[in-house]
This record gives sequence, C-alpha cells and structure tokens, in this order.
Amino acid sequence: MVNATADVGPQSVRLTGQGQTTITPSAVTDRSAAEVPATRPARMVSAPQGHFSVSKAVLAKGQHQATTVQVAQQALLQVGRELQSMKRVLAQSLSSQQPAPPSSNDKLAHSQQVIRHTLDSARTQEGRVLDAQLKVQLNGQAGRAFTIPGLNLTRLRHQAEQLRLDFPQAGAVTLQFDPRLDDKQLVRQLDRNLIPLGMRAAATDGGELVFKSTDSAYLQMQQQVLVTGQGHRYPAGQPNQIRLQPEPEGVEDLSISTAHRDGIRQTLSKVNLHLRQVQQSLDDIKAYQAQLAQQMEQQLERLGTQGDVAAAEGRLSHLSAQFSGGFSATYQAITAQANVHRHTVVALLRS
Repeated sequence: MVNATADVGPQSVRLTGQGQTTITPSAVTDRSAAEVPATRPARMVSAPQGHFSVSKAVLAKGQHQATTVQVAQQALLQVGRELQSMKRVLAQSLSSQQPAPPSSNDKLAHSQQVIRHTLDSARTQEGRVLDAQLKVQLNGQAGRAFTIPGLNLTRLRHQAEQLRLDFPQAGAVTLQFDPRLDDKQLVRQLDRNLIPLGMRAAATDGGELVFKSTDSAYLQMQQQVLVTGQGHRYPAGQPNQIRLQPEPEGVEDLSISTAHRDGIRQTLSKVNLHLRQVQQSLDDIKAYQAQLAQQMEQQLERLGTQGDVAAAEGRLSHLSAQFSGGFSATYQAITAQANVHRHTVVALLRS
C-alpha cells in the first residue's frame, strides 16, 4: 500500500462583497531540494487479512467521497462565476435608473441556463452531488423539498375530504382528511402512502405539509401536480393543475424580475444569497478535504508499517522535485509507478 503526501493547495474562490471574483488555481507548493527528505528502505511486513479488508473498504469510501467533492468543487466554481456575472448585470441596471434592456435580460437568462446545466451535469454514479441550496451530497443523490399551495394541516381542518394527488411521471396518492385524526396521525398516513412513489412527507411547526423527493423525480414532475378534491379545499370534478413551490427556493428556481427597481433589488438580493451559499460550500469542501486526508493517512498507517510509509514519502518527494511541471505531471508519474486510482491520489495529496 502506498501513502503519497504532498502540499497541493485546493482551488478557492472569494465571492463575497462587491468586487470581482478571485479564483486561484491549484499549484504544487515550491520546495527546495534541501527540503526533500531522503528515501529510506522499505520494510515489507504483511498486515493481517482482516485488517486489510477493513482498511480497503475505508479507502474505497474515501476514494468515492474524494471524487464527489472534486466534482462539486468544479461545479461550484462555475456557478459562482455565473452568479457574479448576473450580479454585475443587475447592479448596472439598478444604477441606470431605467428598466433593464433586452440585452441584459438575455445575459441573465444565459447565466441561469448555464447554472442549471452545470448543476445537472455535476454527477457521480449515485446522482447529483449538489442540492438546490448548493450543499455537497456525500451520501446518495441530492433531494428536493416542496409544498403544494393550499395543502396544509390548518386549512378547513374540521372538514372531512378525500384528495387525490397525481404527480407526473411518479404516480398518484390519496389523502383522507379525517377530523378525528390528529396532525401526527394524518402526516404518518400520508407519508406511508407516498413511500411507494419514492417520496416522503413531513409537517412544519406551522402546519405546512412538506414533500420530499429525489432531484430526478422532482424534475420529471415539471414542478406540477394534479389535485382532485371534493369541493372543500379544492374544487371537485376535474383535476386542478397546481404549481409546486420549492422549499426553500434554490438557485435553479431563481425568478428574475427586471421590469422595475424593486424587482431588480429583490433579484440582486437572491443572487447575493446564492453567492454566499457557494462560498460556504467551498469552505466546507476545503475543510472536508483536510479531514479526509488525515483519515486516509491514519488508515494507511494502520494497514502498513512506518517503513512503508517513509519509502512512499521519499519516492513522492523525489518525483515532486523531478517533475516541476505542476500537479498533472507529478500525478501522472505517481500513477504510472504505483498504479493508484486517480481519485485516490487526489485524496491522498490533499493536506
């Protein structure tokens, strides 16, 4: 087992304030030849089979999570750039004392389209790696939460009514509003009925019903649901098409209003909120990468011996000094000699 360590600065972006976005690419830290430790002979000692199996599983999980955060980091940088572009357009429109021209609206629409495409493309085998609030999803694909206008635990609570909810591409569920049931019983009933559709339901302290689904299922619904009632909460007869309300609103749900100054201010405020979300997620990624590198190092120490670790460190230091072309050249040399998966190398190099 090879333990390779080097100082590689993670990409970072400053997105707060009114200034331009500052993006610093990764770079291998300069080190003089005098700082390169000497290579010591490796002392080969076999580890118990049970320890090897556990360590291998932990390392595999670390590799997967390293891949996830790397994909998320690149997507966040792109989203941050587009949000900064939108912020500049909105700020110019606000200072001009005039409604935004068509060219500005086109720029805003283009940035919004790029953001949606970027987030949808940032995936691993499990699904999207960023949710609507731009948080990294390390365990499973991103989910979406939403509400249905008019459907809560307080409206006409004393009135019995049967509702049918038809979710496009997902299926239908029936909800029986029974005045004899308390709120917890009613929510449990609805949640149980939604499980076959791959959805869940919960209630807020204010009595609002919040539905949860996977991101892919939410997109298939096209933000719509058909509700058939009995004339109390919803009209009887034909299904009523109702637009789902994301809870809370994510960057992909951003509604742009440039017809008047109040609308521009509101849109600019939302853009600034999403910029703060980008910065927070990038900070979280940086902290997690340091934590993951430490965990992998500890696991490798349990699996191998100090002699093995020292030999790997000596080889990596020699390669880092020999290949001064940056991270890519160093990485290629490591993988060629050690046959280590790319994302494992990335995880081990983080410090």
